[in-house]
Amino acid sequence: MGAGRRALDDAAVALDAGRGLLLHAATSTGAVPDRLRAAGHAPLAAAWEAAAASARPATGPHTEPDRPTGVPSALRHKVFDALGAADLPGAHLLDPPNREETGRALRALGRDALVHLVPAAPGSIGHALVVTSRGETHLVPLPRLDADADVLRAYADATGAPTDARDLGPAGPVRPDTRTLLDRLCHWAWYAGTGPLLDAFAPAGRVPRLVLAPAGRLGLVPWHAAWREGAGGRRYALEDAEFSYTASARLLCETAGRAAGPDTGAGLIVGDPTGDLPYAGQEADAVRRAFYPRARYLGRSTLREPDGTGTPAELLAWLRDPAGEAGGVLHLACHATVSAARDRTAQLLLRDGSLSAEELTDAVAAVPGRLGLVLLAACRSHVSGRGHDEAFSLATAFLVAGARSVVGSLWPVPDEATSVLMYLIHHHLRVDHMPPARALRQAQLWMLGAAPALPPGLPPELAARAARVDRRDPRNWAAFTHLGH
Repeated sequence: MGAGRRALDDAAVALDAGRGLLLHAATSTGAVPDRLRAAGHAPLAAAWEAAAASARPATGPHTEPDRPTGVPSALRHKVFDALGAADLPGAHLLDPPNREETGRALRALGRDALVHLVPAAPGSIGHALVVTSRGETHLVPLPRLDADADVLRAYADATGAPTDARDLGPAGPVRPDTRTLLDRLCHWAWYAGTGPLLDAFAPAGRVPRLVLAPAGRLGLVPWHAAWREGAGGRRYALEDAEFSYTASARLLCETAGRAAGPDTGAGLIVGDPTGDLPYAGQEADAVRRAFYPRARYLGRSTLREPDGTGTPAELLAWLRDPAGEAGGVLHLACHATVSAARDRTAQLLLRDGSLSAEELTDAVAAVPGRLGLVLLAACRSHVSGRGHDEAFSLATAFLVAGARSVVGSLWPVPDEATSVLMYLIHHHLRVDHMPPARALRQAQLWMLGAAPALPPGLPPELAARAARVDRRDPRNWAAFTHLGH
């Protein structure tokens, strides 16, 4: 192996080691002190708690925090030495895979390449570090890939305030110019990253399937919605490729090894538990009636008596039920919020309470194999309250804890359009038997106008809603991303 190839391999491992450390920090901080005390290391436990408590949080989900924002690496290494890394919760996240292991995972997932998007640093341009399904590494120069690009900063500044609203009506801007800013961002994204990637790695004869791992502020960008002007008008990257996302290569490899559960139609659907999302409730009702008649239902329903009102205790009880069927579907049509608090960074808002990403991680991990697919039909469910580079969101919380696939969102989503999109995803999953990434892509293709026909049997209220969706507005579909299998 030449020196250049070794350097690329080392760079890929180093990138993933950093991402793994950040994910580990997000998932393990609360559990580590207890294990230290049990092992007789009370001073280390106190130091860990003090560091976690005094770390200055990011001021919001779209702010690049100054380091340190958590337990310092020197202290973390002392803890590793005291306990042994294997005894730490989430220790698997600390072991970056080599290119051969990543290649095997990509083949198992049916993906062509893992793409680390690395922005420009002082004295260097941005680049994509690519590991292919053949276990090869490549470097693609991306001169425009700059996390400080004006268009990206403007978008981050305009959309940075935390929110708990899945919008209550037709598509409306979070800020008056959000649509314009998103259009500009996605146009920049084509030339900064997606276009050169597709030129370099598109396999002949079929749609390429790429997994993206964007670093830092680049995680705000819906790369699948990057666009260019073509002969027939605007053309989105989604029309030319299938995209998934991951927080790290190790998490990708972990997910690839998770077996599919039996397709029994079992699951849990949560619809409008707070009573102020009427379209979300109708969406959940329609999804259960058409595709999951055996599923339990929490929240508000106009079709039949629900199994509960949608409290945090009810959701936790379902997740922790050891007698529950493996590989179930969890559909959450509710509010979500993102905050900079270090102990509860992202939360689902339910009836009479909330559940944080950290609490959900513990509950899902309690029953391995419980979740096959999680659909987070809630706003900013794939945005981290710990700063972008930590990549710990509601979506990654479910994936880290053991779910096989997750669909989450990057910004507050319009309730009306989201209800249509979610129904289409479930149709492609259950009727067309598509895997989750393909089902999401197919639903988004209809939303942007590239797939003209709606499926037969669409409930009248959803059909009427679909007719009102502005298919030229990417806010109606581009927020949703796929992670996992």
